[in-house]
Amino acid sequence: MLTAWALLLFLAMWVRSTFGGPLSFRIAAILDDPMECSRGERLAITLAKDSINRSSNRSITGKLEVDIFELLRDSEYEMGETMCQIMSKGVVAVLGPSASPASNSIISNICGEKEVPYVKVAPEDILKVHFPRFTTLDLRPTNTDISLAVAGLLTFFNSTTACLICAQADCLLNLEQLLRQFLISKETLSVRMLDDSQDPTPLLKEIRDDKTPTIIVDANATMSHIILERASELGMLSVYYTYIFTSLEFSLLRLDDVADQRVNIVGFSVFNKTHPFFQDFALSLNRSWQENCDHAPFAGTPLSSALLFDAVYAVVAAVQELNRSQNVGATQLSCKSSKIWEHGTSLMNYLRMVELEGLTGHIEFNSKGQRSNYALRIMQNSKDGLRQGMYHLESMQHCFEDLLCKLKELVSNPELVSHYDY
Repeated sequence: MLTAWALLLFLAMWVRSTFGGPLSFRIAAILDDPMECSRGERLAITLAKDSINRSSNRSITGKLEVDIFELLRDSEYEMGETMCQIMSKGVVAVLGPSASPASNSIISNICGEKEVPYVKVAPEDILKVHFPRFTTLDLRPTNTDISLAVAGLLTFFNSTTACLICAQADCLLNLEQLLRQFLISKETLSVRMLDDSQDPTPLLKEIRDDKTPTIIVDANATMSHIILERASELGMLSVYYTYIFTSLEFSLLRLDDVADQRVNIVGFSVFNKTHPFFQDFALSLNRSWQENCDHAPFAGTPLSSALLFDAVYAVVAAVQELNRSQNVGATQLSCKSSKIWEHGTSLMNYLRMVELEGLTGHIEFNSKGQRSNYALRIMQNSKDGLRQGMYHLESMQHCFEDLLCKLKELVSNPELVSHYDY
C-alpha cells in the first residue's frame, strides 16, 4: 500500500512539473545607485517582488527571488567578476544598471554568450554588440524616438534657428536623427558643449548674444535645472525663448523655483500616472526618503526606479507564459565553460512578445528588442504646473508627418490626454 501511494505521489509531482506547475525562479538585479537616499531602485525591485509574490496567481508563477548586486564603480573587470558570480547562481534574467556604460557592455556580452536575457534600463548604447540569436531588451525609449519628437516640436514652433546644449560628449551621437533633420533642411542648428567646469553661464551668454530663441537641452535633470537657474539670472526666461528638454525625467525639474509663466518650457515623460499602483509607488518612495534622507533628493519619481519595477513584471510575465509549455528551470553556469542556458532563447522570444501596462506605460518590444508602441507624453509648463498631452509611438520613423499633425493638435489643446494609434 505504501509503495502504491508513493507511486501516485510521484506521478502527481511529474504531471505538475511537466505541465507548467508552480516553480521558484531567480532574477539578478545590478544597481549602480543602491543607497536608500537615492533613486529608490532597490525599493522599486522589492515592491515589485513583494507584489508578485502576494498575487492571487502565485500558484501559476511560483515564488520570485531577486538577488541584488551593488556596483560601486563602472569597471569592466569588476563587472566581469560579478557577472560570473551571477551566472553561477542560476538566474532566468539580469536587470540594470541604470547607468555605467562600461559595465552595461560587459553584462550584454556575458548574457549574450550564456543566452540569459538582459533587460536594460540604462540609456541606449551607441555601439552595440549583437549576437545572432540573442539581443538585449531596452526598456527606455530609443534615441531615434526622442530625436524625432524634438524635431516635430521644432517644426510646430516654426523654429528655423535653434541651439543644442550638450552636457555630455555622446550627445551628438544620441541625437543623430535630429541632426539629420537639420542637415537635409535649410534650418540652422548651433551646438555648444559644456566644458569641465559644468557652468552653463558662458554658453547661455553666447546664445543670448546670438539672439537664438529656441534652446534644446540634452542633460540630466540636475544639470537641466542648473541651466534654467542660470538662464533666469541672465533674463533668458521670457516669452522670447522656447526650451526643449530631451530628458525623459522632465517631471523632476523644479520649475516653480525658476520658471516664468511666459517662457515656453517643454519636455517629455513616459510615466503612466493612471496605473493602479503608480500612486502607491510614489508614496512608498517619498516615505523612504523621509525616513532615510535629510530632504527628498528628487521632486518626483525617478525614471530608472519605475523602469526596474516594470522590468521585473515583464520577466515574470514571460516566464509565466513559457512555463505553460515547458518547465523553466534555471541552470548554474560557469564563465569557464561554453555551456549556455537551454531555455534562454525561448524566454527571450517570450519576452519579445510581452505586452503589459506598467508604470512607464504600455510595454512592448520590436524584433530588435527596442521599446515600441508606447505613449510619449509631452509636458509643458503652465501657471497651474505641468500640463500634459500624449501621442502614441508605434513606428515614428515612418509617420513623421502624422506626428506633426498630432503635435499641433496637442499644443493647441493642452488639456488633451488621449491615445493616438497609427
